Amino acid sequence: MTAVIDKDNIKAVECRFAVYCPPPPGSRNDYHFVKEIVHTKDGRTIPTSRGITNFKRPFWITAKNARDHQQKKETELKSKLMEYKSTQTELVWSINAALEQTYRNDDKPNLRKTCRNPYVYGADIKSTAVIKRMYQERFPDTNTPYSVACSDTETNVFSKEQEIIMQTISFKDRIYTAVLASFVAGFSDVKNRLQAMLRQHLGKYVDERKIVWEIDIVDSEGEIVKRVIQKAHEWKPDFFAMWNIDFDIPKMKTALERCGMNLADVFSDPSVPREFRFFEYKQGPKQKKTSSGKIMPKPPHEQWHTVFTPASFYVVDSMCAYKQIRISDPAEASYSLDYILGLKLNLGKLRFNNPEFENVGHGLAWHQLMQSKFQLEYIIYNVFDCVSMELLDEQTKDLSVVMPLLGGSSDFTDFKSQPRRLVDELHYFVQTVDPPRIMGTTSDQMTDDIDLKTISGEDWIIMLPAHLLADNGLKCILEFPNLRTNLRRNVADLDVSGSYPNGGAVMNMARNTTVKELISIEGVSEYTRRMMGINLSAGPTNAVEVCCNLFGMPTLVEMADAFAQEEVDRIVA
Repeated sequence: MTAVIDKDNIKAVECRFAVYCPPPPGSRNDYHFVKEIVHTKDGRTIPTSRGITNFKRPFWITAKNARDHQQKKETELKSKLMEYKSTQTELVWSINAALEQTYRNDDKPNLRKTCRNPYVYGADIKSTAVIKRMYQERFPDTNTPYSVACSDTETNVFSKEQEIIMQTISFKDRIYTAVLASFVAGFSDVKNRLQAMLRQHLGKYVDERKIVWEIDIVDSEGEIVKRVIQKAHEWKPDFFAMWNIDFDIPKMKTALERCGMNLADVFSDPSVPREFRFFEYKQGPKQKKTSSGKIMPKPPHEQWHTVFTPASFYVVDSMCAYKQIRISDPAEASYSLDYILGLKLNLGKLRFNNPEFENVGHGLAWHQLMQSKFQLEYIIYNVFDCVSMELLDEQTKDLSVVMPLLGGSSDFTDFKSQPRRLVDELHYFVQTVDPPRIMGTTSDQMTDDIDLKTISGEDWIIMLPAHLLADNGLKCILEFPNLRTNLRRNVADLDVSGSYPNGGAVMNMARNTTVKELISIEGVSEYTRRMMGINLSAGPTNAVEVCCNLFGMPTLVEMADAFAQEEVDRIVA
């Protein structure tokens, strides 16, 4: 339930995030659900929410007297543009109306296709990012850490359906667990025994965090999920975090569907009008294409999955966030929760001292043993999975501080896209320069016929030719003691950290600053141009090589030979 707050007592309001809700069938009215943190004059911070119907966001169109170019620009002077406003739902129609172009009503709205027009600006900044920025500009000095609740599910490892048997959510001093009745059948006084076991195994954390644990025994897996989500609606954390949500969310989704429950009603905040409630789970790409065109699988920690639903919490994968925040760091040996806990906290998942566990390991056999003989201990194990995730974030601040800070005003769905986050920030930055400008848009066709004549942006990873390697390999073949191999004992690699987009920024590379772009040099191969293009940014270091290869100037050896010949000719003369 949304809190009722005296307006005269409000000091500031933070927008944690906003969710766009598309219109129901047959309607053009859309809705934005905004998660807020209200700061009161008496020092309280209150999580609440707000619904906005038909929010109108801005976009810009080039004035008719300034439409003198064919290619898209990265930015344009604000003085040359006309500002319009539109709901997100009608944005495509509004752009075409401003351009005085007809738009067939039977066409499916496609913003990226519409933005092929070179005179459209600021239209691909998401409405959710616009709303969040409005709050940030109105209350610039209000920036508090996000609150984080953690959840974990356990499924039946003996069943083909792998139905959910328990789920826990923890939030600071509160923990809630829903357990399937059939899983604890045969145990008496279950709740009191579990409370005693919690203190026995996790007493340190119970005392330090002043934990109050609520337990429900329910009859279906769907009811487990429903009650956990209800607690999240009640507690209103900013983040609802799981470690590898691509396991948990599909299981939760299937559990609700098997029990005939409406996912939109379960996940959406109760304050959202029923016609705007929805739920969508979008998996991130599981493959990536390398610069050489090779298709490779993406490990789970590099994927970015998104839950779209108007709730007072944003569902996030702590594992993916952990990796994305450290994207430039060397890869960890593992991204399992157990390994990361050991790395950051010198902790691990909860284990039990019992001779039966000695030769079981920590894989499937361990879960089978726990679910068949140590059911109550398994529930405590599930609880600590959630508490340990909270402990981890309290140490790293990944979700509470770092991710919101790096995200800026961008939608969290775009957190993995550095270019998108950069454009969102630049959109507002260029409006503050003198004279003010507006960012352009990206479309589904960002290249034209002229672009196709230049060197392709692909295949820029060029291996050093083998003939240029120093012949200093190890002599390690017993039968051929003098044969040098390509095996080496000591090797090193040097990479430029953060070369993109920093390189472009340092060299001021942009459409607006480019006067001419090279298409070809007669007598110079594309391979040579690629190699010189890489070296051109360090001109003084590579000047001789660049001049020799691109401009046909003599090499140092040729110049030395010519000098020697001149000396011979002079002496002879």
